[in-house]
Amino acid sequence: MNFEDFNKFAMGFLIALLGAIGFNLLSEQVFHQEPLVANAYPIDTSMVASASVADVVEEAGPPISELMQTADASKGANVFKKCAACHTTENGGAHRIGPNLWNVVGSDVATTDGFSYSDAMLAQEGNWDYELLNRYLTRPKDAIPGNKMVFVGLRKETDRADVIMYLRQFADTPFELPAVAAVEEVMEEAVEEVVPEAMD
Repeated sequence: MNFEDFNKFAMGFLIALLGAIGFNLLSEQVFHQEPLVANAYPIDTSMVASASVADVVEEAGPPISELMQTADASKGANVFKKCAACHTTENGGAHRIGPNLWNVVGSDVATTDGFSYSDAMLAQEGNWDYELLNRYLTRPKDAIPGNKMVFVGLRKETDRADVIMYLRQFADTPFELPAVAAVEEVMEEAVEEVVPEAMD
């Protein structure tokens, strides 16, 4: 290619490039659209919070106080097989990876003699009542963040109630079963807990 042909080729390429840029600018002017100030089709969001509340309440399932009324210790013994590698239940039983669980239901958290508890567990106030046991057995890492238990938890609410009922019998005096709250009270408490979060 001689110098004259190269100049023609370069000129043609430059004209094509300028034409593309000009076409792009022209199309932006012709088809320009101002951003919408509001949605063209308004959406009614008044039911979003209430729907979310219903979903969460349904997902939460029956309260542990209600589940304990029909819990089965014999079924809990079968569920406890998942825990037996780390825990013993007999009076004066040895600690394993986890503490011995004699008298655990209703006792103060992290008070079994001779076991080295995590700082998170030692900082936990209160006792192993049915509510805390249920939360802990659901997701130990969420119930008491920073604790050393590696078990991921029991998904089925009936499994949790059954194993708590099973553990309840290993005590000098079994912890009193929880009273069943009225259904209306349970629903009201669940809604009160969820509504502020849904409104944020």
